[in-house]
Amino acid sequence: MVDSLSVSAAPNGQLKATATVHSTRTVKLQALTVAVRSANGGNYDYPGATAATLGTQATKYTSGSRAFPAGTYTYFVAYKVHDSWRSLAPVKSFTSGTSTTPTPTATPTPTSPATPTPTASTPAGTPTQTASPTPTPTATSSTTPSAPSTAAAPVGIAGTWRQVFSDEFNGTGLDGSKWNSNWFGCSGCVTKPPNSAEASAYSPSQVSVSDGSLHLNLIQQPTTVGGKTYPNVSGLVTSNGKAQFTYGAFESRIYTPSSGTQMANWPSFWLDGQNWPTDGELDVLEGLGGSACYHFHSTAGGPGGCASGTYSGGWHTFGAEWKQGSVTYYYDGKQVGQITSGITSAPMYLILNNAINPDHSGTNVVPADMKVDYVRVWQH
Repeated sequence: MVDSLSVSAAPNGQLKATATVHSTRTVKLQALTVAVRSANGGNYDYPGATAATLGTQATKYTSGSRAFPAGTYTYFVAYKVHDSWRSLAPVKSFTSGTSTTPTPTATPTPTSPATPTPTASTPAGTPTQTASPTPTPTATSSTTPSAPSTAAAPVGIAGTWRQVFSDEFNGTGLDGSKWNSNWFGCSGCVTKPPNSAEASAYSPSQVSVSDGSLHLNLIQQPTTVGGKTYPNVSGLVTSNGKAQFTYGAFESRIYTPSSGTQMANWPSFWLDGQNWPTDGELDVLEGLGGSACYHFHSTAGGPGGCASGTYSGGWHTFGAEWKQGSVTYYYDGKQVGQITSGITSAPMYLILNNAINPDHSGTNVVPADMKVDYVRVWQH
C-alpha cells in the first residue's frame, strides 16, 4: 500500500520522486520504483529502481533525479515480484516546463501486466505489397526507456539505450497513432494474410485492448477476401506508415497460445521492410511446429533457428538487437541465437499477428488468444 507519494525539485532543473509504502505481510520485491507516463503514453520512469523488502512498517523510497520535457505527466508506484511488474494507486500528476506542482488526479490505476512465457524454418511472412516510405520516429529528449513491465533497458541486452517507441496497451482501445489493425488494407477492412501459407484472414474486429494487454484473437469463421476463402479470421497489428526503424533493440512481452507444452499455431512478432525481400524481414519470434523460432529473410536467404526450452503456457519476453551486419536474439533475457549473413539496413516497421498454418496441424488450436503486454524499441 502507498502511504505517501510526491515529486520534488532536484538540482539542475531535474525532479525526483519520494514514496512511502508498506505491506500487510513481509514480501521481497525484485524492484521498487516510481513510474511516469506522458500525456501520450510515453515512458519517463524515474531512475533508481531497487530491490526492497516490505513489511507492516513503512518503507521510504526515493528515486534518482531526471529532467522532463515540457508537459503534463502521471506517476505512480510500481513494483516487481515473481518476475511480474504491478502498479499501485494512487495515480498523481505533475506539470514540467513551467512549474512543478504535483497534484492527485482521478486517473485510474494502470492495469498491472501479467507475468512472462514462449521446427521448421518457415518465414513468418512473405509480403508482396509495397507501401510508401515513412520517416523513422525520433526519440523525445531525455526519455528514459523504462516502465513497470521492464528495466531501463532491453532485457538481457547490454549497452546504453534511449527508448524511441513504446506501447504498454494500458488503454481501452488500440492506439491508431501507432498501429493499423489489418494488413495493408483500408481502415476497418478485412484483409488477406501476409503469407499465402496462412489459414486465416485478418480483421480489426479481432484486435482489442483490455486488462493491460493487446489481444489478437483467432477464431474459426470462414472469411472470403480477394476471391479466396480462409477457414479462420484473426488479429494483426502493424506500425507501417506510422513508425519504422533502422537498427536498435526490439522487445515484446507475449503470452502465446499453447498446445500442451508446445506453442500453438503461428504467433509472430516481426519487422518488415517496404520492399520484400530486398529490404529484409526480421522475425523476432514465430511459433513453428510448437517451437519458438527466429529468422532473418532477405535476397540472401532466410537463416535462423529455434530456441530450446518451453516458451508457451505463460508470459515470455522476446527481443532482438539489430545492428550493422548482425541480429542477436534474446528470449527472457538470454541469448538464443545470432544471424550474421544477409542482414539488411533498410527501415522496417513492426508487426504482431496470431497466425495459423494448416501444415502445423499437430499444434494448432482454435480459438486462441495471443496477448501482448508491451512493445518497446530502443536505439543508441
